[in-house]
Order: sequence, then C-alpha cells, then structure tokens
Amino acid sequence: MRTFIRGFLITALFVFAPAVRAETVIASIKPVSLIAAELLDGVAEVDTLLPEGASPHDFSLRPSDRRRLDSANLIIWVGADTEPYLQRVIAAAQVSAISWQESAEEHAQHADEHEHEHEHEHEHRESAAVDEGSHDEHDHAALHPWLSPESAEHFSERLAVKLKELFPESSAKIDENEAKFLASLTSFESAAQVQLAPVKERGFFVFHDAYQGLVEHFELNQVGYFTLDPSRKPGAKHLTQLREQLEQSSAQCVFVEPQYSPALIDSITRGLDVKRGELDPLATGIEVASGGYIAFMQGLLNQFTSCLTD
Repeated sequence: MRTFIRGFLITALFVFAPAVRAETVIASIKPVSLIAAELLDGVAEVDTLLPEGASPHDFSLRPSDRRRLDSANLIIWVGADTEPYLQRVIAAAQVSAISWQESAEEHAQHADEHEHEHEHEHEHRESAAVDEGSHDEHDHAALHPWLSPESAEHFSERLAVKLKELFPESSAKIDENEAKFLASLTSFESAAQVQLAPVKERGFFVFHDAYQGLVEHFELNQVGYFTLDPSRKPGAKHLTQLREQLEQSSAQCVFVEPQYSPALIDSITRGLDVKRGELDPLATGIEVASGGYIAFMQGLLNQFTSCLTD
C-alpha cells in the first residue's frame, strides 16, 4: 500500500507540477527569423509566427498563435505600421518584444542628435528640411525594412543588445555571432555591387512597392509598381493606367510574388514583350539558420540579374 501511495505521489508531482517554460524566441515573419537566427546560432531556437506562404498584410491570428505568443520569452516583429494586427496582441500578452520599426526610428533619432551636435544653427534648418523630404520619400520602404541591407545591419546591432539581456550567460557567443553576421553582410554587399553593375540601368516593375530599401541601396532602376497594398484589387481605370505606364516605360522585366495570384500582372502585360521574374519578399523555403539571411538576399539579387539580363 505504501509503495502504491509513494508511486502515486511521484506521478502527481510530474503531472500537476508547473511546467518549466523553454526559452522561446518568436519572430513574426521569416526574414526577421533569419536575422534572429544569425545572432542566436548555438544559443536558442527561433520560431516563426506566420506560416509559409502567408502575408503579413492580411494575416489573421489563430487561437494557437496567441498561445504561442503568450508563452514566448521574446517577440520580434516588424512593427505596427506593417503588422497592425499584432499591436494589441503583443500588448495583451505582456511579453518582452522588440520592433524593427521602433528600433529604426530610435537609430534615426540618435543619428540626428549626433549630427546636430556638430552643425551650426542655419545648417540645422537646412538638414531638417532635407530630412523631412527624405522621410516622405522612404515611408513605404520603412514598411519592409528587412529588404534593406543597411537597415538589417542597424537592427541586428540593436537586437543583439536585447538578446544579451535575455541570454546573459551567452553574451560572448551572441557578440561572436553578430560580428560574423556583419562581416558576411559586408562581403555580400561587395559581391552584390559587382553582380548588379551590368543591369543597374535596366528598368523593371515590381508587384507591390516593397523593395525600395533594396532598390535604393544598390541603385537599381525600378520604374513602377502595380500596387501599394497587395490585398486590394485595383479598379479597371487603374489597370488601364498601369498598362499605359508599362507601355511607355523602359521596363524590361516585371516581377510577380508567390504569395499572390499573377492574374493582375497577366491582364496588364498581355501582348507586351516584357520578361517576367519572381521576387519573394518573405523568404519562402529558406532555412532559419546561420547564413539564411544572406541566402535570402542573394536569391533576390539572382532574380534581378536573371530577368534583367538579355
């Protein structure tokens, strides 16, 4: 009898004792997971909230997704401008989080403060006017910051600080991973400049205006886009305008995206002598592991050079 009671109590301890929560880092989309995985290589696993093929523009959280967020130690997301559906959920979850867009704003603020310390008063006014115009010009690029190598560099530096707070015993490893990633990013950019040099002047259209960070960084010749919001279908009048714009442009290639039906581009390009490529801004099929982000970006550049080469 005593043996039975002892066995029952031991079993009850395992069944009813509070579960020890494993360290969990969740990123909202695959490209963000790729950055986190670079820094957490050998430290912790990274989970991705959105499934393959889903888009942050029109995703709806399931109850299981909310439970995953509630149990996480850290949530890494792009930000409220790109993922408004996550804003209230993250606040309600009361889980530590870091936003790429907020980090970018913080970085810009520090850069402005540093610059202003070394300028005269009238130079301040001129710089403010230029900055204001640049902000308007780059607003849509800020919605897709993971497509900018420069933004990825700045965010990885700030994310590393946050991760070292979460994993203080692995600070040295995170520093090592960060240095390795930044070095690989520098090598990638140098090789990319050589790869893209022959096609920089050749025009192209993209499916939606997500690539400004990449286009401006490498000085590519994007002459148009088909939509700002891929979840909304343009009307007949707008389709006609897009067709005319494409006919009058120097576009050699149009790019579709795997997350969306190519029917829109089919209707606009029908009968036109223009090549077609595919750009995947969400890194579908890329393994979340060290080297993944560079593989993702290299894949995009390969699509550019392939479609823009005669």
